Amino acid sequence: MLPARPRFLAAALFVPSLALATASCGGPQTNAGGAPAQSPEIECPDPIGTIPRESCAEIADDFGSFDVSSSLKLAGASRGAEQRIEAIRAAADLAAKLKERRVALCESYNTCKTKPADHAAEDQRLAGLMKELIDLWDARKFLNVDDVARFRGGVTKIAAKLDGTTAGPSTDSAEPAVGKPGKKTVRGEALARIEGAGLTFAPSGGNVTITSTTAGTHDALRAAAEELRGTGGRMRVRIFGSYTPSAPPLIPAGEDLIIRFKYRAAQAGEIHVALRSLEDPDAVESTIVFRVAAGTGTESTTLTATPGSSGFYVGISSRGAGNVEFDDVELVRQNAVIAAARAESATEANLASNCTISKTKPLAGKASFLCESGDGDKLVLGQPKGHLYLALKTPAGERARIRTLSLEGGRSLDLNGKEDTELVIGLEGPGSATIQSIELLPVGGE
Repeated sequence: MLPARPRFLAAALFVPSLALATASCGGPQTNAGGAPAQSPEIECPDPIGTIPRESCAEIADDFGSFDVSSSLKLAGASRGAEQRIEAIRAAADLAAKLKERRVALCESYNTCKTKPADHAAEDQRLAGLMKELIDLWDARKFLNVDDVARFRGGVTKIAAKLDGTTAGPSTDSAEPAVGKPGKKTVRGEALARIEGAGLTFAPSGGNVTITSTTAGTHDALRAAAEELRGTGGRMRVRIFGSYTPSAPPLIPAGEDLIIRFKYRAAQAGEIHVALRSLEDPDAVESTIVFRVAAGTGTESTTLTATPGSSGFYVGISSRGAGNVEFDDVELVRQNAVIAAARAESATEANLASNCTISKTKPLAGKASFLCESGDGDKLVLGQPKGHLYLALKTPAGERARIRTLSLEGGRSLDLNGKEDTELVIGLEGPGSATIQSIELLPVGGE
């Protein structure tokens, strides 16, 4: 079970794992005033007979959740962006084509042109192809041209499957379709409270506001497994509300920033600079790779914190360059330095470091950071001190977790209805969140 990305969503926010299957069948549609506009069933001529109506709007919403617009903007701000942009656009075009096919299937089914058995087979095929695309997206690496080429090749293979196989008409007699559960909503005030030191709760108008005043992890609200249990298939949990950190983030969405630094590399290799977010810390669209020779130098680049994710920060690391020294690392917004790593004091605001301090031939001032090459960020600028988290837990352990500074537009996680899964909402560090509601939606069978 994967968390939805806001991907970052974050993330693509998409937030982060997209719900990939049929929306609830048989649910009555309503007009703008909320009154029923269509019957939940459709009377088709024999041999089809009576079938449950599908909501094509909900299907379009599910299949339209794969949004890579933020990734396109991030890719466009980095070196060698052309190939990345083309690969990301290919994925977006394929997702749009899958959505178009699935909506057309819904419309054909609702007008009695597609038999239930054919509809079920094609629904399963299209959902499977969309899942392949999302799995490919989640595993993407864009650090070099070979990574981009492999991703682009994967998109091409999925597109070939879509165009090469379609469900044909069936001569079998129609089988009755099995109805699926509709949407279930639980207001925030109805969620179980997890009392703890440093936590307060304030219900109002069906919502509940949770506030933490201390550092540390604070589980605050719980939706028990019995509230989330569906019919044994995959379900999506959506959480709606708002979050307010105790201090505003250093890098809000929509900001254009410049990162600049001095370095000394022991040998030729790579220096990686990445704009990350709490929601999708492993996203690679905004990772910029500087290939450097042994010796000293300076580098700078522009980063863009696009809307659709939250909790932005900058990570710096190196690969294959031996030990690398960094100094005068500056994060600049509108010609003003908003964070820096200079190795001149034991603590520097908005900085976390996995490096040592070296006073041997410093690049600037009295000392420089001496950082080992390898995986993981060595210098981190601007990482938020606190956040809201949403976690799915089973008796076997935690299955998914989303960290975020925003609930704007909602955040989603997918769960397996065959497991006893509970949702936990909590606060890391000081901050406040208002939870309006959670929604439980079926997203297809398994």
